[in-house]
Amino acid sequence: MVVKKYLKIGLILVTVGALILIFFVDWEARAVKKQLRAIAEEMTWSPADSELTMAVRIKHVQEKIAQNGHVDIPSYNVSQAVAKNDVPAYMMMAKNYIKDLSVKLEDLKVESIQLPYASAVTTAYIKAAGADGQRNDEVLVLKFSLQKVEKVWQVSDVKEIQVLEK
Repeated sequence: MVVKKYLKIGLILVTVGALILIFFVDWEARAVKKQLRAIAEEMTWSPADSELTMAVRIKHVQEKIAQNGHVDIPSYNVSQAVAKNDVPAYMMMAKNYIKDLSVKLEDLKVESIQLPYASAVTTAYIKAAGADGQRNDEVLVLKFSLQKVEKVWQVSDVKEIQVLEK
């Protein structure tokens, strides 16, 4: 009798927990954040990384990029359209110029989700060492536009936002 009582209470608690997760967790926002963090993780490399490791990273980044997109980052003098098929060439070029790269996203905020589109803003902490050994660390505020293709969020646009200092 007592066991049945505890089982009923446990079942009620599990049901309430599941309902809270279903109705109060924004799963799409979590998916957008997860995708952007995964890209940042794949955009981190060191001189010790093998060609195979880089190939896998390039493939993972390419899967997370929309068919056609645009990158606008004035700090790096970059403003151009980017096709998904061009991602490997750009990443290998970057690997040749930047031997050690670390990208961390902080304060990641999904501004809007209107399926199949979303936009997010984050502060990107970029630590880089060029082929010549010179350090080039940057802090950028980036705005990402994403689109959902076949149940997967893909980055379509990246734009640097100029922040006014107080």
